[in-house]
Amino acid sequence: MPVTSNISTLLKYYATKQNSPFVPYKDFCEYIKRYAQHNVEEQAELVTYLGNPEPAIEKELIPLVESKQVAINDNNPAKKVIFVTGFFMTKFAERYKEIMANPSIPFPTTTDMPKQAPLEVLNKQDSQDLILKLMASQDKGDKQLYAIILPKNVPPVILPGTVPVKILIDAVMEKIRRMLKKEEYHDYYLKKLRISNPGKEISSKNFFNSFLTNPDAALRSLESSGDSFYFWNQLCYFIKQDYEKVKDFTSEDINVLQSVYIAEIVISFYKNEAQQNLQRESAIKTLQLCLTKPPYYFTMDTILKFTDTKGIPLYGQFTDKDLKDFLQKETTDAPGNDLPKLLVFKIDNGTRYFIYKNNVIPLIVRLASDAHSAIDESLTKDWYKRLHNFEKLPEMTDEKAFNERLEDELKISSPVLYSLLTSSFLPILNMEMQESSTMGAQGSIFEGDELMSYSGILQLNKNEILENAKILLPIWYTIPFISWIIALFTKKKSDKKNKSKRSSKSQMIVQTDEVNEELNSIEGQKQKNPVSKKDSLVKAAKEVESNFVPRGSTLENELVTYRKQWNKMISKQANNDLTEDVNSLIRDYMRKVLRTLSSKSFTSERISELAETLNGTPNMQKISEHDALLHYIELYIIYLVKNM
Repeated sequence: MPVTSNISTLLKYYATKQNSPFVPYKDFCEYIKRYAQHNVEEQAELVTYLGNPEPAIEKELIPLVESKQVAINDNNPAKKVIFVTGFFMTKFAERYKEIMANPSIPFPTTTDMPKQAPLEVLNKQDSQDLILKLMASQDKGDKQLYAIILPKNVPPVILPGTVPVKILIDAVMEKIRRMLKKEEYHDYYLKKLRISNPGKEISSKNFFNSFLTNPDAALRSLESSGDSFYFWNQLCYFIKQDYEKVKDFTSEDINVLQSVYIAEIVISFYKNEAQQNLQRESAIKTLQLCLTKPPYYFTMDTILKFTDTKGIPLYGQFTDKDLKDFLQKETTDAPGNDLPKLLVFKIDNGTRYFIYKNNVIPLIVRLASDAHSAIDESLTKDWYKRLHNFEKLPEMTDEKAFNERLEDELKISSPVLYSLLTSSFLPILNMEMQESSTMGAQGSIFEGDELMSYSGILQLNKNEILENAKILLPIWYTIPFISWIIALFTKKKSDKKNKSKRSSKSQMIVQTDEVNEELNSIEGQKQKNPVSKKDSLVKAAKEVESNFVPRGSTLENELVTYRKQWNKMISKQANNDLTEDVNSLIRDYMRKVLRTLSSKSFTSERISELAETLNGTPNMQKISEHDALLHYIELYIIYLVKNM
């Protein structure tokens, strides 16, 4: 044994050397003293045991007694004895090795310990609690000596903490298998199993024979789902039912009952684990399906809020580790030099989004279509104001400047689209699409290997925008001579305005105090008058809006996006009519709800409940795209309340 100062190790060594778990206290102290004198140079910590070692040993024994590694019998101070649990840890661990070689050897029980042994050193636990705990997680350094308490006053099985629970399970299976191989039991239990499973006689026979002939088949059948759990439960029930009727138990009868009780717990553990695995796999598949649906790009917060078809959150059906492993696999695994299936991109504010690569181009096309109208309107208004003031911008005539202006507009109006267009994976995705005939049709945003210009992607023409802005101008702006005179006077007027602004700076400073007084009086009125129900509802709607609208988008943009998904009417009039019909239904429904709705109850969950109820009405059921319509209803409810 290597030199050590650990009292627990030294006690176990001394007990083994004396071949007895009972160690006289005085003898052990003398042994430690001699041991310290002999090895103090090699192990400096042994210095505490030189001279009188008893105080140091007493101190070291306290935690060992608390952890049930030793017990002290001090009824007679002159003959104080230390009972060393570790002695039986080794002895019973050897017994389990013998059982694996010969299943007829019984499990260790309390009768295998000396009569004078203090049973308080045993960590007595209910069989179900202990076995399930050890199967879930077992500490290899566990120094407890467990007594597994079984039903019906069956003698408890002693299990050293150092023995892996798998060895106990293997021993249990070997003992049951040994019993079933006997001629008088084999046909009897096989017949009972077959009679109890009409229509499954062959399956039950195969299960029975596989268990008896293949030593590894038992655990494999438990670790997989299917009929094996049902057959196992039946077999254990039949054995238990017969053996519990026995009045005078033999050692073998007790072994069989102990094995069956433990086997039932093991079967229950594997059954629950198989069900959890099925649930986890189903939840991951649902998660994968959710990621393929509009709006196609999702933050981690959104992913954690995904629900299954019953409205139950997916997060909880799988763990953090399951989610991380899934995302890790989806974002890294890829054949050859291809991109992984799931891509990640960031917008300027640092928000990360996940998107499947098959959805990147459809999303870009959709977002470009949404951004087209907004940017077209924004530029038309801006250019109209510029032209009205007789100003000219470079982007009105120069294509490069026009594209730079579109890029600036895109950063503000659609940061998600801008991040996708500037992402590092987009050129690689284009190369993959060129090699794939199935995806080639989606590559409309590329011209060969180059990404189209912003004007091409957004389908915006500077000349058309300029013409639209000019149309809004009064007619005399189109007459050169008159427009020149107006421009001259407009410039003079502008100069006068600038002078008046400079001269009025001092007045504005004076007026600041008056404005502050006005603000203070308004604030005082607000404090006196309680907030109205309408204001509180509007505030609540603004707070929950972020739960339904992805970062980088707006409520209006999301409404347009989902409307295009469920409203597929080709003609403009029919499209508008259907949209108005749906909006009217939502408005009428919300008028009734708002009578009893409070700001506290206007939560994300409440909005989803209202939307689901309305989406389930007969009129709404006529629309085929139910998911898109449901999201539209949720957003429109927020829109209505927010703009009351």
